[in-house]
Amino acid sequence: MKQSDPPQARPPLATLSQSAVALSASHSAAAPTPARATRPRGLLLGLAVAIIFTDAVGYTVIIPALPSFAAELGLGETRTGTLYASYGLISLLLYLPFGLLVDRWGERRWLTVGMLALGVASLGFWQASGFWTLLGCRVTQGIAASATWAAALPLAARLATTERRGVEMSVLMMAFSIGVVAGPALGSLGQVRDPFLYFAGVPFGLAVCALALLPRHAPPSAHVVVDSVAPSFFRDGLRRELVCACLVILVTCATLGAIEILLPLQFSRLGWTRQHIGLFFSSWGLAMLIIQPLIGWWSDRRGRREPIQFGLLAAAVLTPSLFSALDSIWLFPLALGTIFALSAALVPTLPLMADYLTDGQSGRAFGFYNMAFSLGIVLGPWSGGYITEHLNVRWAAVLVSLPLLVMVPLVPYLLRHPHPRKV
Repeated sequence: MKQSDPPQARPPLATLSQSAVALSASHSAAAPTPARATRPRGLLLGLAVAIIFTDAVGYTVIIPALPSFAAELGLGETRTGTLYASYGLISLLLYLPFGLLVDRWGERRWLTVGMLALGVASLGFWQASGFWTLLGCRVTQGIAASATWAAALPLAARLATTERRGVEMSVLMMAFSIGVVAGPALGSLGQVRDPFLYFAGVPFGLAVCALALLPRHAPPSAHVVVDSVAPSFFRDGLRRELVCACLVILVTCATLGAIEILLPLQFSRLGWTRQHIGLFFSSWGLAMLIIQPLIGWWSDRRGRREPIQFGLLAAAVLTPSLFSALDSIWLFPLALGTIFALSAALVPTLPLMADYLTDGQSGRAFGFYNMAFSLGIVLGPWSGGYITEHLNVRWAAVLVSLPLLVMVPLVPYLLRHPHPRKV
């Protein structure tokens, strides 16, 4: 929305006053940035979507190769889970610092560096021959994800419109889902390490696009908000909504991460080939792709709380059932139900965060959100592998699902009253 006077023409007191008012409105009411003035909104949103897609491919392309790596290097479930989860462990440490820096310096450099690091990591996997080399490449992927997600989510939140935020931000989840489809499919091609070489050029190309399309500096309005009234608003106005979104993303990603590490190992023991495993997880991601816009529409019409509660409860019931039906005809219906339930819990968390954000606090808020995501994909695979090694896979499925059940009554408590600043 265009303002009647440019921000630089106002005295400092008026500027601070205007910023405080802007906190109660949509981010679209902020002064247009150079990127908005010179680049179409759809182009920049498309860049964010492409980067999230590419990161998802890098995250999941390793899935069909996990049984081969485990057999080649003599890894048990715990070390295989550690390899997979190291991506999230390093991200857990870096998301918040990177988010704070995005608020200060803008998205351009972090998206560029993140894509460059992902390309380097992919080339490293192509040449890696030992556990520690593979671990180093996976950690580099985690560093790349920290940079790209810390910048891509605030960029998309800034570009999304208030009335269609659930649907428009579900496009990011759709991009992630398409990446989850493409990653295992790509990972099943050729020899074990070939897919990493095939993929490496994509992030390098996106690094060039980010460097060319995005502005060099953060939007001026972001600096005003960060330096003046944003900290108190962040502590007060975002407390319950932020805690709710972070807890939901933590428990759902832990469950999803455990499934992604345990299912390939169980399928391999049942005689599935690497191509069969890749096809299953591609179908899994395709189901997510179809489901998530519907979940976004649901949350726009009925509020964020209803789909989140439904998804948590359904996933808590369906996940143990899935691992009890690995060699039965119920495997595919249960897998479809499980991914629908997890999507119902996950998708509304992004618009829930964005409902209460302005440009100047997006980086730090999504930093906490991404930390919760990382903690989930660290704890889920590691705990799932550990419990499977010491008990069995069914007990692992039950225990990683318990936090989902615990969250069901917590969601209405945390979202019991709409915040007055919500538009």
